[in-house]
Amino acid sequence: MKKALLCLLTGAALSVSGAVPDGFTVTPGAGATVESIKTIVVKHASTLDTYVNRTIKVNGEAIAVTEKLSDQDHTVTLTLATEIVQSGEYEIVIPKNTFDYNVFYDYYNDELIGDPNPEMSWNVTVDNPDHPVIPDTPDITVSVSPDGSGVLASLSEVTVTFSGATEVAIGVDAAATLTKNGAPVENAISIAAGAAADQVKVTFSPEVAVSGEYTLTVPAGTFSLKASSSELIPSPEVKVNYTVKAPPTVGERFVVDKIRYKVTSREPLTAEVTFPEDEADYAGLTTVPTSVDYEGETFAVTGIGSLALSEVTGIGDFTVPEGMTYIGEAAFWESSVTSVSIPASVVSIGDEAFQACKSLKTFTLPATVEEVGESLFYECVQLEAISLPEGLASIPKDMFGGCAMLKKVDVPSTVTSIGEFAFSECAALEQTNIPVGVTELGRFAYAYTQALTSLEIPETVTSMGHGVFYSSNLEEASLPENLAVIPDGTFQCCTGLKEFTIGPNVTDVEQEAFYWCFGLEKITVGANVRTFGTQVFEKDEALKEVICLGPVPATGVTFPATVYATARLTVPDDAVEAYRNAEGWKQFTNIMPVSGVDAISSESEQSVKAYRLDGVKASSSERGLRIEIRDGRAARVVR
Repeated sequence: MKKALLCLLTGAALSVSGAVPDGFTVTPGAGATVESIKTIVVKHASTLDTYVNRTIKVNGEAIAVTEKLSDQDHTVTLTLATEIVQSGEYEIVIPKNTFDYNVFYDYYNDELIGDPNPEMSWNVTVDNPDHPVIPDTPDITVSVSPDGSGVLASLSEVTVTFSGATEVAIGVDAAATLTKNGAPVENAISIAAGAAADQVKVTFSPEVAVSGEYTLTVPAGTFSLKASSSELIPSPEVKVNYTVKAPPTVGERFVVDKIRYKVTSREPLTAEVTFPEDEADYAGLTTVPTSVDYEGETFAVTGIGSLALSEVTGIGDFTVPEGMTYIGEAAFWESSVTSVSIPASVVSIGDEAFQACKSLKTFTLPATVEEVGESLFYECVQLEAISLPEGLASIPKDMFGGCAMLKKVDVPSTVTSIGEFAFSECAALEQTNIPVGVTELGRFAYAYTQALTSLEIPETVTSMGHGVFYSSNLEEASLPENLAVIPDGTFQCCTGLKEFTIGPNVTDVEQEAFYWCFGLEKITVGANVRTFGTQVFEKDEALKEVICLGPVPATGVTFPATVYATARLTVPDDAVEAYRNAEGWKQFTNIMPVSGVDAISSESEQSVKAYRLDGVKASSSERGLRIEIRDGRAARVVR
């Protein structure tokens, strides 16, 4: 048999002249004999790092590296998508840029830097008793149709002819494999007798219609061959490479004029801009086409896809063209973009689309955008101005987190929720609003807003997360009366807050709600508060007056020792003894009772209740009026 036709390849075999360069060692090494080849280990004196989904070549066949182990004792371990088990001689080629060596960490750019490996090649023998070498049979030659020499639009059937054989017996376990870059293809493969006695037919279902480089392998011994005047002999291995160039399918990528696209639909023909093969290809890009021609077809470009321009440097002002409908997740993430013009055709923008764009200064969302993703402008540290449209439904999680230069945000009246960390670390934020209709404030929504001194919360808010105003600079604040709980850390570290009233419907004040409010001088506790969490007033040593309206002392509360010694605690007359005996309250040195007196009328003719504070008249209004006490005497009615 003529071995020349056992392995039919579309490209010429690579020469072994490259060898293994000095300083590198490989396992299995040059000239080694092994039972199979599943992993290849490369060692060098320096630090190494490899890539997943690069390919090596074995006897000219591309095989993917599906896993990696890097820098294990200065080695990289390449795991092949297909294990080599057939006995025979194999040339292994590791192309340039399969892994890096001399690797070090660049702290300035937060990335690993290294040199691409040189090409290396060597020969290894596989001696596998379960897959022995099939001996030569001079009377039989092998051919296939199609033979792999050209480019196919699709591949549905391959005919293998064993010329010189009078009979080809197909075993019940006969099987073949089809791989793409060494990874198995899911198409079902069947083997049947061909039109002639010396032929077999290999059929793919469905047909192979996705562009790529494929390898068909029919293992040695799959068939029993009979030549004239000879006994049955096992068939040799048949291996042939095919190049399929089909119309691009959904998910397939192609490049036109250095811009890389991904097919998103065949009916109609649409594509999106996707990330480049080389980021340098996108440097200087100011816009992209709205349609592109490829392989005789015209695709409408409908969006900027996920990660499309992420980490691309060299782009400044960018215009998304009219007609595009979306911007995908992290589309401009960590790019150098300075401004982005978005047309009215865009209706959705994905998570992190502009995250960490540190040169972005201004941004306008078109009125057509009603939903935006999380972390949209997170850590855009130069963003100074933003325009949001009416119709926007929410301010999602982390939308403006870390936008340290942002001073003003007008939140549209259509917004109903403000997500967690939405404005956190907006250090320069001086002016914003919470529209009537917002029902939810996420945790830490306004944390670390040191320039924010006031913010009105509408009565529509029914849900608040933890630490909403953590370390903000609020000087005055109030919460909706319908809230029953003041969540954990709500005003924690609000050092500018001087006075606060816990509303009449609040039943629980969670831990650290007013923790480290160094400027807090007065706190009024509503009549229905029942429990306090731990450290609610920790370090609030400026407190001078605590007013409790509840007839039953709330449990769990503690105050700093200086507050117990110097502040005045005012409680209802009939609850004085209860407070004097309650843990957390009895420590006050100065507990003042309130005694009722005749009702009086205010200047506004609103009815007020009058009280006598330790023998001195004062008043509190059911509708927000009170008598201000100065030096033990009533000075005036205050609204």
